[in-house]
Amino acid sequence: MKRKLLTQMRAEWRANIWMAVELLLVSVVLFVLADKIYTVVATLNEPLGFNTEHCYVIKVREVSEAAPDYVKYESQGDRYRDLLTLKERVLARPEISAATISSNAIPYNPNNSMIQLDIDTFSMADAPLLVRRVDPDFFKVFRIEGADGQTAEELGEILQRERIIPSDNALLRKAGVRSLKPLYGKQMVLSGSDTMTLRASFKPMKYNDYGTVHGWAGASMFERFHPAMMGFMEGISVRVNDNMDKDFVEKLMADADNELRVGNWYVASVESFDFLKEDYNRYSATETRNVVICALFLLVNIFLGILGTYWFRTQQRIKEIALRMVSGATRGDVFRRILGEGQILLLLVTPLAIIIDYLLTINEFTSWYDGYFEPMHFCVSVIAAWALMALMIAVGIYLPARRAMSISPAAAMKTD
Repeated sequence: MKRKLLTQMRAEWRANIWMAVELLLVSVVLFVLADKIYTVVATLNEPLGFNTEHCYVIKVREVSEAAPDYVKYESQGDRYRDLLTLKERVLARPEISAATISSNAIPYNPNNSMIQLDIDTFSMADAPLLVRRVDPDFFKVFRIEGADGQTAEELGEILQRERIIPSDNALLRKAGVRSLKPLYGKQMVLSGSDTMTLRASFKPMKYNDYGTVHGWAGASMFERFHPAMMGFMEGISVRVNDNMDKDFVEKLMADADNELRVGNWYVASVESFDFLKEDYNRYSATETRNVVICALFLLVNIFLGILGTYWFRTQQRIKEIALRMVSGATRGDVFRRILGEGQILLLLVTPLAIIIDYLLTINEFTSWYDGYFEPMHFCVSVIAAWALMALMIAVGIYLPARRAMSISPAAAMKTD
């Protein structure tokens, strides 16, 4: 039967060439769609690298110099000491388990700072890292862990000593280095001058729920907060005990004017990270939803196109189908023969489609996720595209073939 099928396909080579070209184009389009969907799904399933549940940011401000109770500081050190005192008072509240001061560091924050950090022999001159300036308690508030199993408390101690802790994938995009652990003990140079020793790295943090640790923001570092950064401070971020969220904001603001006023520093407002998260992710969530909807829309249209093509081809073979059934062929025999033709064409175009897919990938026409070329990403997308094509061909053949086989042989032979 296979030999007869191949003979028939050679006899109809003109029609089959056009069909093969169509299948090739559709296969490449499905690969691009599968690649995009893979990237979206893989990104959404990546660990965040931080935890903002039960977390709040307390916005602190300073009274103006024109205020009657304005305090004139002798030095920046005095001003900073008052800020630390305010932090200690916040931390002393029974609802709060950890508190931190930071600059351009908290999750779901649109403000960024970049800095050059060279590690060992790897120069980052043209690939600066996102820098998050924090005090050692930042890791406890957001439950950030070390890449080598260090706890949040241990990371805080290392930051206090070494000043810098980079993410474990800091060299991924620049040099393809997936982990800094083999480089522990090597030198780091900050901004081309300050030299430190690499003692630890932290598990990469996503920029937001829809970002990826493999993107530009995933390559980041923590630098120890110092008084000169107070002008860019985000506030005092806190973690509230799990069972004490209720009325936390109202209670804190009720005490703000009395207990939480230190020097010129005062509490202006309190925001939940649940709100910050929802607000910051809104655009990305809409964009991701639109991508998925467009992909599904294209899949439906591709399926309808495949269905229409095979419907037309099957309609032209109604007499042939009738003759086979009169000759004793079962419905299964007829369906397998028609399906075999479609699958053979798909098998023939698949190697060429894979070559085109590969060229698209290495030339960065597909979604960036874990580098070009990432074998697992590529293979999953290729297999998914091939499986979708095979399924579409099977369904596209089955529906018109079933209708054609339901026509009686006598009626089919009368069809022009």
